[in-house]
Amino acid sequence: MGIQTRYDEGDVSYWRELSFVKIIVYLLPVSFLAMASRIWLGLLEDHLLIAAFDLVFYLVLVGALFQRRLTIGFKKIFVTVMFYVFALVTLLIQGAEGPGLLYFTCTCTFTVFLFKGNRIYYFLLANFIIFISLTLVIYHRLIPTPLLQHFTPISWLNHTSTLLFINLVTLILIQRTIRRLEKIIVRESELQGQLEDEALEIAELNNKLRESEDYYRYLFASNPSPMWVYDTSTLHFLQVNDAALRLYGYTREEFMQLTLEDLRPQNDMKQSLRMIGSYRKNQKSFKGNMIHSKKNKRTFHVEVRSNPIEVNGKTGLLVLATDITERVKYVTSIEAQNNRLKHIAWIQSHKVRAPLARVMSLSSLIAGMQDGEERSEILDYLIVSADELNEIIVDIIKQAEQE
Repeated sequence: MGIQTRYDEGDVSYWRELSFVKIIVYLLPVSFLAMASRIWLGLLEDHLLIAAFDLVFYLVLVGALFQRRLTIGFKKIFVTVMFYVFALVTLLIQGAEGPGLLYFTCTCTFTVFLFKGNRIYYFLLANFIIFISLTLVIYHRLIPTPLLQHFTPISWLNHTSTLLFINLVTLILIQRTIRRLEKIIVRESELQGQLEDEALEIAELNNKLRESEDYYRYLFASNPSPMWVYDTSTLHFLQVNDAALRLYGYTREEFMQLTLEDLRPQNDMKQSLRMIGSYRKNQKSFKGNMIHSKKNKRTFHVEVRSNPIEVNGKTGLLVLATDITERVKYVTSIEAQNNRLKHIAWIQSHKVRAPLARVMSLSSLIAGMQDGEERSEILDYLIVSADELNEIIVDIIKQAEQE
């Protein structure tokens, strides 16, 4: 039909235009059948004027509706005016026997669906003016029409006033119903808009959540420090990164079949179980040093840091394990060295002190002696003490060289 409609379904004007399109789509085939039968009967009964008018009316109506350059607003007004013209001509030609009065009433009711606001009462006013004008025609017999035979001015006024009253009541009821329907349409459109906005927000949040999950999953998987997550209830592993697999020597499939117990030496499991029990009781993070076992059963020292985390609805612990074997060896060697240094210091303070004191005492005695024999004897003691002191010093030097 060439009717351009808007596509904002929340707009009430769209709903009215769509109603107009639907009505016309159903009206044209039905009106074609009605017009064809009227034209055929008019030709059979020699009512050439009626047949010619019906044919011209239908062709003009259809031609206007299929004009793409005409706006839908103009087409609504044009269709309404054409129906008024058809009703008036039919009423003047056929009188009360024709459908003219019915067309006036239907056309006025039809405008409720096409126009909003109080414009519809203008068409009711147009009906009133037409009926009053026809009253003058009947009263003064201005036009030769079958109405002069069917009505007197008084009966015409009674008849048309009843039709106008029924028309007014119908318009008011339909208008209230349509206004309620319009409010529902507007409210539904607002709700749909809100739902679309919420859907967009949810989609955006989901995208951000997925990006965040991918980011943290990447941080976990590519972290150079060994990490894993295990279920605190079953001690089974839920996730593990590549660094942990390299450290422990397992494949991913093998590691996911293990439990926390498989990473600890059998004689060291009590400490792990105490740690897990403490976590279940306090639900806090943990930090400590432990001994773990690799796939080849070699043990090594690790520093463990853990924090609670929830994975797929399961409560677990995220564990960061750092190999501190070299650190432990270094600390152990430093402690051993300190012990040796303490031992050397003890030797210096105890073993060296005694012979040194004797040497000092004997040296003082020699300085004050005159007798040669006693002097010679003391010198022998002095030599023995010096030898003893020399042995102690050599022993200290050997221990120091071992460091």
